[in-house]
Amino acid sequence: MLSTMNQSVDPCENFYEYACGNWKQSPLLQPEQRNSSLLQSIQKVIDEQVLQFLQNTTELTRNLTTSSEWKAKEFYASCMQMKSNLSLGYRKFMELEDRYQGSNYTQDWIYINFMSTYEMFPLLPMKVNYNTALRKFTLLLQAPTKSLSKYSQEQLQNMTKDFHIEDEAERREFLDQFANLTQFEKNLTELVKTRNETEKLTLAEFVVKHKEDRLNWTRYFEVAFNGTQQTHWLVQNQLESVGDLVHYLEQQNVSLLRSYVKQRVLLKFYDIWKTQSSRNASIANSCRMITESYYNYALLPWFIERVFDKDRRADVLHLARHIRDTFYELLEQYTWLDEETRSQAKTKLSSMDVFVGYSDDLQHRELIDEAYKELNMTQDFFENVALLERNRAKVRMRSVDKALIPQLMPTRTVNAYYADFLNQAFITIGMSQWPLYHMQLPDVLKFGGIGNIVGHEMAHGFDSYCYQFNYDGKKINWWSAGSLRNFKERYRCLESQYNKYLLLGMATNGTLTSSDNIADNVGARMAYYAYKRHTGNKAWLEKPLRGLDFNNKQLFFLKFAQTWCTGSDSASKLSKLKSDVHANEEFRVVGTVSNMPEFSEAFNCKLGTDMNPLKKCVVW
Repeated sequence: MLSTMNQSVDPCENFYEYACGNWKQSPLLQPEQRNSSLLQSIQKVIDEQVLQFLQNTTELTRNLTTSSEWKAKEFYASCMQMKSNLSLGYRKFMELEDRYQGSNYTQDWIYINFMSTYEMFPLLPMKVNYNTALRKFTLLLQAPTKSLSKYSQEQLQNMTKDFHIEDEAERREFLDQFANLTQFEKNLTELVKTRNETEKLTLAEFVVKHKEDRLNWTRYFEVAFNGTQQTHWLVQNQLESVGDLVHYLEQQNVSLLRSYVKQRVLLKFYDIWKTQSSRNASIANSCRMITESYYNYALLPWFIERVFDKDRRADVLHLARHIRDTFYELLEQYTWLDEETRSQAKTKLSSMDVFVGYSDDLQHRELIDEAYKELNMTQDFFENVALLERNRAKVRMRSVDKALIPQLMPTRTVNAYYADFLNQAFITIGMSQWPLYHMQLPDVLKFGGIGNIVGHEMAHGFDSYCYQFNYDGKKINWWSAGSLRNFKERYRCLESQYNKYLLLGMATNGTLTSSDNIADNVGARMAYYAYKRHTGNKAWLEKPLRGLDFNNKQLFFLKFAQTWCTGSDSASKLSKLKSDVHANEEFRVVGTVSNMPEFSEAFNCKLGTDMNPLKKCVVW
């Protein structure tokens, strides 16, 4: 903590600089860590652990033929052997996909639309889409989109180099065909009118309503699902009229249509192959990333055992319960809420699921091995990617009408989230790591660090967007007119406050960052009062760390601030200013502490100093 502080600064004038001012000079950080943030530094350590695991082929005593962990290692090894030679993938793709050219099966544009086994249906797109309101997968009909036209001439030239198309005639043929297909795509995407509001019908209702359309929709879905479609499935239709599109497709040469579908699939794979051969990352790290994307669950049992056993999980859940109980008690004190709205807010908070790290079934290797049992890896990276993509597409096509909850974030990611449609907060294993969290840290540092993150995610349930969702994740109004007016008045105070901050002379956008500013302010306040509720006032004056002359009240705010330490350069900070929904790290700290009288008490800040302004904004 001391190594990153700049104690020459008055904490009452700029607490962020006081807590984090020596981050870039800290002797305890690796050089590359000094140019990133605390959370990014934790992520780098985790990534290195995963990389070492994937590279280690000696420490696996289980049955190798069925182990999903071993399959992940095999896939990683095949990726490493590829050595960035995308030409091998291109040649193999052309060999595999050429089988479509001679098939009598694909003489009709509907068959051609569904000829890919990779859930790529570009002539008249249909997507198996997760509907957050219904919490299950539905069918989504969309207009064709432009893909080929996004590639510049320079990118196309690089593509031919990546594919080692060195013969001039062959290169010219590739580029000419790409240009022809780009023109076809341009025509294709101009022929569909879309609805202002999505039409929602069961498949049976949809077919009856659209029986006069030029397209035989019954046949369309039969081809898509090989006759296994169900009449009760929900269709979300964004298309107003498909007559012109169908007429156009009926007039086209089938070889052109096949070439277009084939090109779209090639570009899908090119993006995947290119990711792992990026010049911005080592081959090893690129192969780690793509392996994690396909084998996320396979790596979890090992990762849980290594960095987040049941005691640590229970400890963070214990913190979360303290914070939620504190929030619940404080709701009783808010005079700006009427009783009915207060009751609804309490119901939403008490119904909120808080997950830490993983669900219990993800610890069991047998269950995970079963999920990967049909996936047998070879030494050929390109074959492996094709197999995994086919499997993904097959699983997704079988998911229609299934009430599944997709994982919104890999649990090794150093992050956390709140899902409004589930009323659920999730704290990853990655977030619950040293130096942000450790089992043996003093309680005050647990509450000020990971506790603040937990409070932040809970507070998102009551921010300037998610306030619209009720206890069950449904978007309905549960506010009285008066309470809602008071709530908006309170969070607009925060918007105005953050609008006044300047980053390198540029004004910040307090409206863009409104939801996270609320979560920052409320999360810190809830964690603070949860610690107070847990230990009582007497603990504030204790000094638990030898060699650090700070009491618990001061340590709480130091830990909170140092969670957001960063050494990112000015260009990086400015680039996020117009797009990032989070305020700059400095303002996340000073904005929050300047609204808390408890901070000014801790550091004896006189009224009128920058960290103790006369006007303070408090939402919850």
